[in-house]
Amino acid sequence: MSDHDKMMAFGHWLSLKHDQEVRELSALAADRSKPIDAIRIKAGHVESSMFILQAFTDLYKEDLGKFNEKWLGKPPDAEEEPTTDG
Repeated sequence: MSDHDKMMAFGHWLSLKHDQEVRELSALAADRSKPIDAIRIKAGHVESSMFILQAFTDLYKEDLGKFNEKWLGKPPDAEEEPTTDG
């Protein structure tokens, strides 16, 4: 299996997990017997899954340099400086 196929499979899994979180949030919000804290926690899960999915999508679709700049805070075309001992 190629790296591209692995990335596609992982991206598909991330999308499915995010959709599942959204469905669970909708079910919790519709059930008036559930505490508001449970809804807030599930909303946090939805937000975090969307954040991860967006980062993965950017990594997949954009240039690695743009990803490093946006998500890792590295300046564009920054070369890693060699470490010196001593």
